[in-house]
Amino acid sequence: MYQKLKISRNLPSLTVAFCLWLTLLVITSLIAGLTDYSQTVWAGLIYWTIDGMAAMVATTVAIWAWRYNQRSRFSIMVALGAAAFAAGQLSLRTTPLWQWNHPLAMVPHLLVATFTLGVVLALLTAWQLPAVRHTGLDHSHRFFWRSIILTGASFLILLVTGTVVTKTGAGVACPDWPLCQGEIFPSTLNAGVVINLLHRFMTIAFGVLVAAIILQTRRYYTRYPLVARWSTILGLTFVSQIIAGGLYPLLGYNPVLTFLHLGLTAAIWGSLVVLATICALTLDTPLPISETGPAVGAVSLTFKQKAGVYFKLTKPWIMILLLLTTLTAMFIAAKGLPSIPLLLLTLLGGAMSSGGASVLNSYVDSDIDQLMSRTSRRATVTGLVSPQETLIFGLVLSTLSFLLFAALVNTLSAILSTLGILYYVFFYTLYLKRSTIHNIIIGGAAGAIPPLVGWAAVTNSLELSAFYLFAIIFFWTPPHTWALALMVEKDYAKARVPMLPVVMGEQETTYQILLYSILLITVTLLPFTFGMLGWVYLILAAVLGARFIQLAWQLWRSHSKAVSRKLYKYSQSYLAVLFIVMAIDRALF
Repeated sequence: MYQKLKISRNLPSLTVAFCLWLTLLVITSLIAGLTDYSQTVWAGLIYWTIDGMAAMVATTVAIWAWRYNQRSRFSIMVALGAAAFAAGQLSLRTTPLWQWNHPLAMVPHLLVATFTLGVVLALLTAWQLPAVRHTGLDHSHRFFWRSIILTGASFLILLVTGTVVTKTGAGVACPDWPLCQGEIFPSTLNAGVVINLLHRFMTIAFGVLVAAIILQTRRYYTRYPLVARWSTILGLTFVSQIIAGGLYPLLGYNPVLTFLHLGLTAAIWGSLVVLATICALTLDTPLPISETGPAVGAVSLTFKQKAGVYFKLTKPWIMILLLLTTLTAMFIAAKGLPSIPLLLLTLLGGAMSSGGASVLNSYVDSDIDQLMSRTSRRATVTGLVSPQETLIFGLVLSTLSFLLFAALVNTLSAILSTLGILYYVFFYTLYLKRSTIHNIIIGGAAGAIPPLVGWAAVTNSLELSAFYLFAIIFFWTPPHTWALALMVEKDYAKARVPMLPVVMGEQETTYQILLYSILLITVTLLPFTFGMLGWVYLILAAVLGARFIQLAWQLWRSHSKAVSRKLYKYSQSYLAVLFIVMAIDRALF
């Protein structure tokens, strides 16, 4: 269908085009900020020289592409676009309407430069792909393609709004974050506030769309090496951009960070363009039915039934347990009952966060869920919901969770909640679960974050006591999950998930369960030792823990699936009762 791009052919041309455009953008941007084009002759000459070179490069590439790909409609259209945008880049300098001392002058400059980079990279990418007959994008890839196009559109809006905020000084209209003047939507709306809010919401939208591309790639397009590679590059550059943005408050606005910010912005756009071009020219065969699953619509569902299906996707029993740990942390942090509005908002945000993570987990794991008897009846496997509906539902819940925490609770709780989603979906589900026997040990941190969210919601800070709660859930997760893994060991083996019983056997697994059970019970006693909780908690925690260790001991000695089932069910009740006892002890004693 297509072959792997050779570095000797592909990398130099892409790199040269990218570096030329980046040099144009950065140098002219710095000159625009440090000088006045209308009064500085040398600045204008430098601008004309660099812009002329970029235009010649774009035009040359367009001519070459047209010459060697005359039968390709795609190459002809993009070649014409490259020449047109290069001409537009030069004409901007002579347009009287946009004087370079105007605060908005950089907007058309950046847009034309961005489109110039896009068409040149699209041409170069198409040029490097094998010259095979392309029958058009297959219908099964339409949703993925639209996701890429929508991401590109949101990037351009983000670029424009960010430029306007920077050049007009509109940032002072909303000096605080994530709120604006202490409100979600300030009562006094003006142009500065509106452009700030639009820029902030587009940042969130762009991040969600990048996540959607990565999740779709990891679920359906790992068999397409080029798509997988450039999707990964897109994700890494976006994460790097977030880190660079986080350095501004720490290091201040200096030229080095500005250069890094502009470079990463160009890299994100370039990754999107290359990814879109590869998809447009290579995804001409349908995805296998084994990947897409059964067609949706075979069973007609009422609105109530459909809502029930969506509700089950959120894994309500897991959600209840996580909300209970959040609620307990709030009681302990508040030293009693927290305010009812804060309590309800935090629980609602936590429910959406937990539900969103569970839905996205079901989306990613639908390929192995159909191989396991325990999960073969999930709606994502039976076709009651489509993969697209599942992905959108999970992303919407996760986004709403962040917005609710950020706007109505506090920033720290929003960050922690989002971190939990990202850790669970991207680190555990996409990587750890299928690659290492330590998956549940490292991945258990995701389920231990809700107490931190509850604590942060009350105090807007984190203390050592909050991390005691984190540690309890962290050490509870391995024995609980391994007990389940012993029960369904054949399912995990069939799905090629390297759970501990599959790789190391029952004897080693039961031994590890016993060790982690002892660690768990030891950790549960620490809150009393450090004065966080009282005697009522200590006594009940010891009694509950003794039963936990007894079952773990029996399992180690017998390797019985019946005992494994007992331990699994007891561990669920154990954690719930333990956290209820914590809340009661702190509230009443």
